[in-house]
Amino acid sequence: MAKFVIAGRADCPYYVRTELLGDRLERNLSDFKVHKIVKQPDDWENWLREVCEEKGWDHSKSPLVWRELIDRGGKGVLIGGANEFQEYVQAYYDLESAMTSDDMLKCADENLQTKIEVDVDQKELKSQSTPLHVCVTNASQPVSYSLVTRIVSGEVFGEDAEIALHLLDEKKNADRLSGMELEVYDLAEPLLRQVYVTSDPREAFADCSVIILLDSVDRQEEETRESWLERNADHFSNYAKIINERAGRNCKVLLSGSGPINFNAYMMIKNAPNVPRQNIVGLSRLVENRAKAVMGEKLKVNTADVVNVIVWGSVNGCHYIDVSETRVHRYDGAIWGPPSFSVSAVEMVHNTAWLEKDYIELVKSRHVKVESAVGRKCALAEACAITSMLKHWMDGSPTGQIFSLAIFSEGWYDVPEDLVFSFPVTLDPKGYWNVVQDITLTDETKAKLKLSYTELIEEKQVMFPPPVVELQESAKVSETDTQSNKQQTPDQVASGGTETTEGGQSKEVKEGEQEVQGEQGVKEEDTEAKDKEEESEEQKDAKDDKSGDIEEEPSQ
Repeated sequence: MAKFVIAGRADCPYYVRTELLGDRLERNLSDFKVHKIVKQPDDWENWLREVCEEKGWDHSKSPLVWRELIDRGGKGVLIGGANEFQEYVQAYYDLESAMTSDDMLKCADENLQTKIEVDVDQKELKSQSTPLHVCVTNASQPVSYSLVTRIVSGEVFGEDAEIALHLLDEKKNADRLSGMELEVYDLAEPLLRQVYVTSDPREAFADCSVIILLDSVDRQEEETRESWLERNADHFSNYAKIINERAGRNCKVLLSGSGPINFNAYMMIKNAPNVPRQNIVGLSRLVENRAKAVMGEKLKVNTADVVNVIVWGSVNGCHYIDVSETRVHRYDGAIWGPPSFSVSAVEMVHNTAWLEKDYIELVKSRHVKVESAVGRKCALAEACAITSMLKHWMDGSPTGQIFSLAIFSEGWYDVPEDLVFSFPVTLDPKGYWNVVQDITLTDETKAKLKLSYTELIEEKQVMFPPPVVELQESAKVSETDTQSNKQQTPDQVASGGTETTEGGQSKEVKEGEQEVQGEQGVKEEDTEAKDKEEESEEQKDAKDDKSGDIEEEPSQ
């Protein structure tokens, strides 16, 4: 696809000729797209200088024409002014403009008046508008294209919600992000009020009511897990501190991506005290939707007809897919009913071995299978999971259906507090979530939940190690005993006292003599014990004799 940007001063006759020539090509060529930028005469010079400095071009007149490299990124290819564009079109499409100078001047005056009127209308409209500020980070990624389209169309936040879109990415992706900005405007969505493109998080998060974090900190080769988690913690803690300062007080933050989502959400909760912790959540729905898709294929039903699949635990780590509550609608079985009628998925599968082994493996390998087939990341599925989650969060989820969400634990289902854990939830009322607390867990399920939260505890301890006070006290006691033992002989240590001489001074026993002295001490103790036993026997016999004499004495 060929996409050209034609920018110019509103009163410039050469811009008119270039603009109309571009319109003619766009009408006749399906793959030829034109994006127009019109500036007031007073604003043109500053705008032109900033664009040329950013892209490294040398151009000083109106119009300015360049070609966007949509599929390859980069700053684009400079075409030049009106004459250069005319030559380009003549060479590639064998087409030229037939406008006279008088027509160009008349159209230029009309352009200027129209631009003035449009700017006045837009200024008045913006003054009356209170748009919802939505930020998408790592916005140059493929998932953003599907995500942004749904956001500005009104599908996610409603047909009455005007959108101010904030796109954040690194400076190295600035050119690609600028091209995306042009494409978003080209959508011509009536709810779109403004697009902000920046590489500064402080600008991106300012006044935002919804923030979608698509960042992933890639793990390097041979990098330890601890080091990788520390880099994740630094990245998302920095985001949290800025959000805490710059975003709206009731801002909703949704984390997605391929990293340790639970851990990253936990670090953000710890570093954003002004944002309610229930407003920082991790996306479980992508895993949940994959599990529904596999179940749908097994039972030959639509994925949307599979409901109440629960993802417990760590989203991208150790988690458990629970189908004990899963129901299936429109299943072609022996019993039929209205659309609201459903049957148990477990009963319909009727294969415990498949559910416990094959099903889990199919869900885990689902994204690999899809990515291998399409040759890229699963951008469409992730965008759909994000938008459906946001829609339910803002408007409420369907009655009677259970979804999964990684949230801050308060001890539900014996999962320790102070962890971010994926639980079954309903998103009702609007803007809130509630944990479903009446699900019966088997011993096997409890064991799998324990494996999951044990992993999350270990991740947390990378940044928040457990206290070691008791170990230090034990070490001190051991050290004291060691020092005391150094000053005592083995006999003294065994007896619990200090052996002294008649002068009151401690004896020093050489190491070579300790064992011998110890054995002699044991022998002497044994001899003394035997003597005491013999003496006690003799004393006992003597007492018996005396008692016998007294009993034989006649009474008086």
